[in-house]
Amino acid sequence: MEQDIMRLIKKTIKKIAFSFNKKKPIVKEKLDLFRETGLIHIGNNSDTKNVHVEIRKRIDNKQFLTIGTESVISGSFFFENEKGVISIGDRTFIGGGGKFVSINNISIGNDVLISWGCTFMDNDGHSLIWNERKDDVIEWKKGLDENRVGHYKKWSNVKSLPIVVEDKVWIGFEVVILKGVRIGEGAVIGSRSVVTKDVPKWTIVAGNPAQVIREIPENER
Repeated sequence: MEQDIMRLIKKTIKKIAFSFNKKKPIVKEKLDLFRETGLIHIGNNSDTKNVHVEIRKRIDNKQFLTIGTESVISGSFFFENEKGVISIGDRTFIGGGGKFVSINNISIGNDVLISWGCTFMDNDGHSLIWNERKDDVIEWKKGLDENRVGHYKKWSNVKSLPIVVEDKVWIGFEVVILKGVRIGEGAVIGSRSVVTKDVPKWTIVAGNPAQVIREIPENER
């Protein structure tokens, strides 16, 4: 009897250890499923093993996320409604820990460098008017309770504008890019800047809110 109990205990311990130590290819399975159903497109020879995608409200025959060729992409990409779109060009790098939240459009060009921990928000997240956001928590919790995260959130009252990052841009770590911003070709964004307005091409900006530091001369481009 004691031997049977000991065998049962050892077997249970092994199962627990296996459940903690085994690899969980959930993200890979999701990405493969999204690719098979046409919800995302990943170009040839791009590294996306550290990409996490959440699509709150799927619709058929739409590509939510497009990644070009020869890119190295990490981070989390959230599509809060059926209208959000994110496109990333060729030979672009996005570091880990980044968050891209879209209900409109986020477009990132070719040969772009985006360091770790950056945040891109093409929307305000909530209405500025209290009466239009008073039920946001209740709606979000209802989605959580039903395992339909974000399903009941109303986005019609939330302001949004596209974000555009042109080619050859370099964005430092933990930068925040807000809605309606266009970052011009070859611009450099200093680390931990908050970008609230357009950045001219071939300039260096930094700060909160980001301000132009200097123009990049021809011989440095």
